[in-house]
Amino acid sequence: MAMPVHGLAQAALPEARPRAVIGAEDDAAPWSYADGTGYVNDVVRAAFERRGWRVEFKVMPYTRCKALASSGKLLACFSTSKTPALQAQLLYPAYPVFSASNLLVGRADSGISGCDPKLWPRPLRIGRVVGYEYRPAVDALFSQAQIQVDDAQSEVNNLRKLQAHRIDAALVTVDAVKRLEFIAAEARVLGAYTTICDFGSENAYIAFSRQHPLSQLARQAFEAGFELLKQEGRIATLQAQWRAKLLDRVKAKAH
Repeated sequence: MAMPVHGLAQAALPEARPRAVIGAEDDAAPWSYADGTGYVNDVVRAAFERRGWRVEFKVMPYTRCKALASSGKLLACFSTSKTPALQAQLLYPAYPVFSASNLLVGRADSGISGCDPKLWPRPLRIGRVVGYEYRPAVDALFSQAQIQVDDAQSEVNNLRKLQAHRIDAALVTVDAVKRLEFIAAEARVLGAYTTICDFGSENAYIAFSRQHPLSQLARQAFEAGFELLKQEGRIATLQAQWRAKLLDRVKAKAH
């Protein structure tokens, strides 16, 4: 018996690829930009594509991204810290998308070094960013009597204040892609900086919703794809590509 034409067409169709709809932070240059591009966007897309998934990014503020993933309205969100509170709401893969360090930087002529403020020659006024998650050692720093806090909306603003001698030091978060020279280029400031203290690194992840029906499959696909990218050397290549173009690409929100 002959198969109907529509049956033949149906049989020839490839199996539908699974689709991941993921929230991408809109103001975390160079990891993720408001235009839907970024180093992390590239890593996440490449990892899923290695496992045959299609990826769609929904660009939005970080707070909203976390909330929608926590409620199951989004499959996942990046880039997210792994805190005890968030681990109760979100599933984390084995691999972070990046690992960033909290550095305290000063002007080259500051004459200040080390991580113990008791050994610094004078009290410091330190710039930090409102709403940023810092390592516990950084939070402990601001409990010291000889430290004055100067809050700003961005690291760019703090580097401008540092150059203008309005603060003595500034906290910056950097990694293999986001370098201090990139932040300085965004701020359009010149001059040399010195690292007073490296408070250590913290991992950032694409975090998956515990409520979404595809979460477990998607997390496994990402982990397997990311492992392939590492084996191929693709992660190192992407990092080098983004470092090379960052100083010519400043697309973050206006500061």
